[in-house]
Amino acid sequence: MVERDVAVATVRAFAERSGAERVVLLLDEGPGAPTLIELTGAGLEVIADGRPVPEPAGAPPAPLPEIRRPPASALAVDGELGELEAPIGTVVHLAEVVLALARAGGGRSVATVDFPTRDPELPLTIAAREGEPVVLAIGDRQFLLPEGSA
Repeated sequence: MVERDVAVATVRAFAERSGAERVVLLLDEGPGAPTLIELTGAGLEVIADGRPVPEPAGAPPAPLPEIRRPPASALAVDGELGELEAPIGTVVHLAEVVLALARAGGGRSVATVDFPTRDPELPLTIAAREGEPVVLAIGDRQFLLPEGSA
């Protein structure tokens, strides 16, 4: 299991490198409820044992793979039709790096990331956990990436 201060630094590094609007890591710290680490434009929130805790500081982030940040204009979504338009390989790459973030948390940690699209009201959400299919969400619609895609 990764230490909480390392996980917070990793979430910050991921958000900065990816251009994500929102990054959430449910950190598996062993028995009990996971710790929630959420970074949005409004700031960072860390919830442990159901209570906000001060932000840990000073740790370096865990290693992450190269993250190729797509411009929001490269991702077009249609929530009603459940359609996603992106350059070849972009969605798979984003799924891979979100899965890498979940792995960086260790154990059964879960990462959920919102990436901006051409429609500022409709981000592309990607959720991942080691050993499970990656989930894409557009508005209220969810899709599983085929096995081996991420």
